[in-house]
Amino acid sequence: MKILRQFLLATVLAVATLVGYLAYHLGAFKSVDIADGKRPAMKMIYKDHTGSYHKIVSVIQEVETWAKSQNIDCTESFGEYIDDPNLIEEIRLRSRGGCIVKDVPANLPSDYKTQEVPERDYVIAVFAGSPGIGPVKVYPKVESYMRNHQLVMDGSVIEVYVIHSKNEMTTTYLFPVIKGI
Repeated sequence: MKILRQFLLATVLAVATLVGYLAYHLGAFKSVDIADGKRPAMKMIYKDHTGSYHKIVSVIQEVETWAKSQNIDCTESFGEYIDDPNLIEEIRLRSRGGCIVKDVPANLPSDYKTQEVPERDYVIAVFAGSPGIGPVKVYPKVESYMRNHQLVMDGSVIEVYVIHSKNEMTTTYLFPVIKGI
């Protein structure tokens, strides 16, 4: 019986340590900076994606790889999440993934697209943790901020990713808004 208790205690401690380690490295304890304001126009090259939002990473990486092979600066990559996952079935979620660029190249692959997002008002959230925890860390804080400031969503969310090093990245979340009534 004593060995069983020791085993259970060791298991609980190991799981707690693992959870703490993951939470720390994913950025669960990092702050989210939120403000509202304008963001300048952005030129984008991207590919469409349909399905689970967390599976867009390979699409973004494909566009980044192509851009780098063409000597196109892709320091800022992005995911644009068009549908509300609370309302749309996961396999039907639409998104776009790619690079924010200074100039749109003329020689895009046939399945790549371009768009220019004009300057507009956003709630802007900046988070230096993993974008994988953004839906539970960032989105609820932004929703509260919008309620408190009487702002209403007016379009799809764009997440802008900047990788600083192997272990550091920043995600800037752009929630397009209009002033509520």
